[in-house]
Amino acid sequence: MSKTRAALIVLAVVVAGGAAVAYRFLSHPSLAPYASLEMKPSPPTSGGLRTRFFGVSTIQIDDGETAVMTEGFFSRPRLLESLFSRIAPDPARIDAALKRGNVSKLAAVLVAHSHHDHAMDSAFVAERTGALLVGSASTANIGRGHGLANDRIRIVKHGDTLKFGRFTVEIFESPHSPNPLYTGEITEPLRPPVKGSAYREGGNYAYLLRHDRGTILVQASANFVPGLFRNVKADVVFLGIAPLGKQTGIFVRDYWREVVMATGAKLVIPIHWDDFLRPLDGPLLPMPLLMDDFERGMQMLLKLAETDGVTVRFMPLFEAFDVIR
Repeated sequence: MSKTRAALIVLAVVVAGGAAVAYRFLSHPSLAPYASLEMKPSPPTSGGLRTRFFGVSTIQIDDGETAVMTEGFFSRPRLLESLFSRIAPDPARIDAALKRGNVSKLAAVLVAHSHHDHAMDSAFVAERTGALLVGSASTANIGRGHGLANDRIRIVKHGDTLKFGRFTVEIFESPHSPNPLYTGEITEPLRPPVKGSAYREGGNYAYLLRHDRGTILVQASANFVPGLFRNVKADVVFLGIAPLGKQTGIFVRDYWREVVMATGAKLVIPIHWDDFLRPLDGPLLPMPLLMDDFERGMQMLLKLAETDGVTVRFMPLFEAFDVIR
């Protein structure tokens, strides 16, 4: 065999191996193994809290009189746009998602932190629905950059309590998931289009929604403060699970203990597991291995849930469910 031919064979092997590695890291895990965990449609009840899931950590919670939403992220720009271009809310995508979810009026948009996959559309959604924009000083600057009046923006801190109809919303400062990108604050009104890195974290919050029908905790970021929820009880936890698959088993157990077991919740609904770089006109798919190890994270969570007698369910996109009946 000639040296040239041997070199070409080695090059082909290297290229094929690189392609296989790239495919593994960029392809999406299947949801098929978790099909039995998907919530099934049910007729609304007069005494329930109706919820809809819109991907990432965007959730609408409605008691039939008042509705609030976390995050309100629908634009979902692609990877190359987010990394190398300038991004901005996409009115067509936002309006299509609101219409499909039958969302016309909201009392509040509650923003966990100010990365683009949480907060980029929040001011636009608040304007469209007449909502109050709630979050950090960085989130407020997203609102101001959009043109929201100051009386339509509420900056909150740990321990604050807000009332919206029969909902009482309590604010808990909780850390972002480990090793976040784009830390720091948004210190002036943010006017898109801007680079994705302009959406700096600005601090992170969990929201506890108390209602006479039940209590829901929305924990968008997978991290914890020991003892933060020691005296808090919740019926349902919407639990951020990215990037749990890349954390140690000890970290995952501690997170579960400090958020789920501490609150006594018997129903956990995973959120922030889907690839937010894909638009909502297709099915939700788990993050690729490059971003998280979804399968490993789910295996750890389901083992903990089985041990502790906690039900885990996925909410289908756009469908309405009474998570508290």
